[in-house]
Amino acid sequence: MLALITGGFFKIGLFFYATVLGLSHVFKLKNPSPLVFPIGLVVLFYSLSLAQNYFEHVYEGLKIIPFTLHLPFQVVIPALLLVIDF
Repeated sequence: MLALITGGFFKIGLFFYATVLGLSHVFKLKNPSPLVFPIGLVVLFYSLSLAQNYFEHVYEGLKIIPFTLHLPFQVVIPALLLVIDF
């Protein structure tokens, strides 16, 4: 359990760091520090609004996400790119 929590912490931290650096490059900021607090607030409120409880979270993960994210990104887009490549 400790490895799972530690791994999740580092994964979220790395994604957050990449987001801050990416947006600082997009907006051509030399110092990315002013973006940390606003992006942190966006992540906080978005994570709180995704699911109200654990059961809703599991339902979305098993019933909604496979058709809205997994199918397009794992089947449709690669097939379209294959057709374009040929």
